[in-house]
Amino acid sequence: MNLIKLFNRDNGLEVRLWTAIYRRFLGALGRGSIMSKADQILHPERIFIGAGVGIAHSVRLDAIREYGGRSYAGEIHIGDGASIQPYSHIAAAATLRIGAYVLTGSRVFITDHNHGFADLDQPVAYQPLDVAPVTIEDYAWLGENAVILKGVTIGHHAVIGANSVVTTDIPPFAIAAGAPAKVIRFRSAG
Repeated sequence: MNLIKLFNRDNGLEVRLWTAIYRRFLGALGRGSIMSKADQILHPERIFIGAGVGIAHSVRLDAIREYGGRSYAGEIHIGDGASIQPYSHIAAAATLRIGAYVLTGSRVFITDHNHGFADLDQPVAYQPLDVAPVTIEDYAWLGENAVILKGVTIGHHAVIGANSVVTTDIPPFAIAAGAPAKVIRFRSAG
């Protein structure tokens, strides 16, 4: 066996060890899925990962159950064959669904909530979260450093450009880029 592959951070002995550890605590970790050492996992029992998923090192998965004395129903679902690259952060206070075969670049941030800021007499950190579910449909591709914000649905086969900030729904087969992201064209067959 190739020694480099044996000790590779994302598909060698280390990842097999971390996968075995996470399998005991996650809500689900499907057959053939691998998961490298994460930076942080909050409420792993509320994180459900399908079959054949690859989650690279230094990812943060936060299923939020409580914040500021309030309860939340945070759940993360990642579909079969998805690939989450290093340093990505996925956070859910409601329900966040990532479809089958979704590909992310590194340092992608996906969240279904943000901090409330309506009360001028309270620090933002102590205000309730503003929550709306997020869905990323099958076969979507999120470029490096993309940010997906609360309440957004990204359609199947859509492509989100690097460094984009998605604040509204993106239709299937769309290519969107910018901050805020706007549809620049549609993918075509062939």
